[in-house]
Amino acid sequence: MNETSKKRSFFSKAGKNRKRIVVTGLAVLLLGGGGIVGYQMLMAPVQAEAAYAVVNVGRGDITETVMASGTVQASKRSTLSFADAENAKDVISSINVQVGDVVKKGDVLATMDDSVARMQLINAEANLLSAQAKLEEALKSRTEGEMRTLQANVNQAKTELEMATKTIDLEKARNEEAKAKENLDKANKNFSSQKALFDAGAISRTEYETAQTELEQAKRDYQTATLALEQAEGQSAYKIEQAQAAYQTALENLEEAQKGPDSASILSARAAVEQAKAQLQTSQSALNAVTLKAPMDGVIVAVNGNVGEIPSNQVIVMDNSNSGNLEVLAQISESDIGKVKEGLSVTFSTNTYPDKTFHGSVKLVYPEATTNSGVTTYDVLLSVDNKEGLLKIGMTMNVTIEIGSHTNVLVIPASALQSRNGTDGVLLMNTSGSAENRSGAAESRTGNGEQKQAERQGKQSSSTQPNSQQQQQEGRQASNADNRSNLPYRFQPVKIGYFASGRVEIVEGLSEGDQIVILPTAGGSSGSTQGNMRMGSVPMGGFPAGGGMRTMIR
Repeated sequence: MNETSKKRSFFSKAGKNRKRIVVTGLAVLLLGGGGIVGYQMLMAPVQAEAAYAVVNVGRGDITETVMASGTVQASKRSTLSFADAENAKDVISSINVQVGDVVKKGDVLATMDDSVARMQLINAEANLLSAQAKLEEALKSRTEGEMRTLQANVNQAKTELEMATKTIDLEKARNEEAKAKENLDKANKNFSSQKALFDAGAISRTEYETAQTELEQAKRDYQTATLALEQAEGQSAYKIEQAQAAYQTALENLEEAQKGPDSASILSARAAVEQAKAQLQTSQSALNAVTLKAPMDGVIVAVNGNVGEIPSNQVIVMDNSNSGNLEVLAQISESDIGKVKEGLSVTFSTNTYPDKTFHGSVKLVYPEATTNSGVTTYDVLLSVDNKEGLLKIGMTMNVTIEIGSHTNVLVIPASALQSRNGTDGVLLMNTSGSAENRSGAAESRTGNGEQKQAERQGKQSSSTQPNSQQQQQEGRQASNADNRSNLPYRFQPVKIGYFASGRVEIVEGLSEGDQIVILPTAGGSSGSTQGNMRMGSVPMGGFPAGGGMRTMIR
């Protein structure tokens, strides 16, 4: 049973009990004077329940907050390793820090043997210089003197080619071969003649053998001349080929110089330079990576490894937990996360320092929810001032996020707030006229003050609050019901604004000075509970400034 049903049940039972007691009392009076005592005893509880408090609607300041808890954490954390020096990986040569040491940005924390990295860097530098020289050569333009030299080389190569085709040695060898051939032919004829004469007995053997010897010598001379000619021809062809190649090269060099720098050669040379630069940068990074330096001011929280060992993936871990600014990761309920925005002011407290208050702001509202045991929450990252250095990582903090503040607005005690049929309202005293007249006056006040209240407070969404027409209709229904019960108050719908500790802002439905009723039963249980549920179990506070209170017993 909700709070509204409980209140309705309470008033219904009270009315029935009152009628039953009256009837019983009359019956007892008819029986005798002793019935008077019984009647008074039975009526005492009813009179006690009928007691209520009257509070004047006043003005005051109100601040709405959202409360949560969170854990202190460092705003920056860094894990350092020699991963970038993988190609030059060696053993750890030094570790200069221990857990708990405070370091400054740029401090050397650990080093690794750098001999391999330095060698790689030297090679990369040499490759870059070579590539740059080739690029300069490709971009170089020929001078007039160089052009004249290239033309002279062409002319000289052409002359040598022409000379190679007309070599003296070849002509001489040809002449010698022709002469040897002629001598051979003569020797053949002479031998044939002498042989015939010898066979006829006209000449002596000595003359015959002399002719035969001369023929053999002529043959040898011819063979020698033929070989010499072949050799001369071979040498001449080689010389011609060489001269032709030299001439072609000289001619191409001249033509290339006349065209200017070759674009393809330039592009290739430039690509080689860029590649050499990249390799140099990689080698330089590898050399730098063998030295671990602090990337920020902070404190060392972990050291993994020893000198002489191959380094692990996480050699040194550090954070800024010693800085003046830390973070708190808090969990905000689903019902309150819509109010939390970046930049809102936050106050913190912790059981470690019960008399200290810390300050900060909302840094980030995470968009993804977390559901645990059916409860949905959102992580919110908060900054917290730690200039005194009191906070430690992992401390639990009580978080109070200030949603907003309104000054000089209508406020009432949270215990006075009622709910009927899903409509927020209060019990308004009928100070004059009938209930309908009072309701009409409330409508008039609401209409006249709506613009000013909207400008100061902002209208709430119609999806979450009933509109004025619905409020007035329900208010008249509640008022008629209250009148039929002969009560001096009626239900007045209101539009609420901020909630705070023990008080609530009224945007529409009441005016300053209006008198509202707080029933002991409803105000102490139903109304109080409702107010606390809206404010996230914030403890009750005092009554609003400017308001009065008196207790009436009927």
